[in-house]
Amino acid sequence: MPSFGDCFTLLRRRCLRMWNRLSGAFGGIVAALRLHPHEGHTVWSPGSAHDHEMQRIYRIRRAAVLCAGALVLVGLLAGVGVAVNNARAGKVQGRSYAKAVASSSRTKPDGYGPLVRQAAPAAQPLAVLTDSQRKAIASKAQTVAEASGNTVRRYRYCISSTDDIDGITVFESVVFRTLNSSLGWPRAGATFSYAGSGCDMTLILAEADTMRSFSEGCSEEYSCRVEDKVIINADRWRNGTSNWLKAGGTVERYRQLVINHEVGHRLGHLDNEATCSVPGGAAPVMQQQSMSLGGCSPNEWPLDSELWVS
Repeated sequence: MPSFGDCFTLLRRRCLRMWNRLSGAFGGIVAALRLHPHEGHTVWSPGSAHDHEMQRIYRIRRAAVLCAGALVLVGLLAGVGVAVNNARAGKVQGRSYAKAVASSSRTKPDGYGPLVRQAAPAAQPLAVLTDSQRKAIASKAQTVAEASGNTVRRYRYCISSTDDIDGITVFESVVFRTLNSSLGWPRAGATFSYAGSGCDMTLILAEADTMRSFSEGCSEEYSCRVEDKVIINADRWRNGTSNWLKAGGTVERYRQLVINHEVGHRLGHLDNEATCSVPGGAAPVMQQQSMSLGGCSPNEWPLDSELWVS
């Protein structure tokens, strides 16, 4: 793309060419106007037919020369105008080009090509845990529980659902990973294992319109706990709550929150036992964060003050 300097050089060249042409033309005009019709004749008779003819030729020649000069002048002005417009266009295009280059000057870490800004990546699909992964998670949870200083309690849980909900095996894997996380209830001395029967609690993934079938105290909007049943509202499981998401949480973190909160009831905790100690601090896991954060920040794990089991 031509730069402004190139356009200026082009303008100067055009002006010089026009000036040379104009100078030649005006030189001819001046010479023609200075040439008297009697010059070059040694004999002149005023009032003669020859004199009248020479006067007529002189007037025609003068008119032709003046018209030619006017055309040259118009051409020069038109050329200057075009050159100026080209220069302006070149300057504007140069700025646009420079701006485009600057905006794409960042490169990928590997150095190949311009960095393409992309939307935030979508949530990774949940996967079913393998046996080896379960063993590693359970072993770490046991280590954390034993180091907690609290009595180690081992809970067995069952998994169920209503209306044959898809993804129940994935649901169980998230439950296992969350309950046995080194950030969670193992810090209070509790560990958890999946069992087909003889369970201390049953985690149920239930459609919203079935929630009240477990208890009148349950709501179609939220999850609840009824004795040994921990009922997770499938709508909340899929979508979280707008209040929590707007505060910076994610659906994946909300799933961990609702598991830890409802199982926390089974461990002896109550709703809203405490709130964050400072504005913007992490909300206690037993706070009803689904309904309101009360100035706290989203948090899916039990705080130090909540590390007890009754």
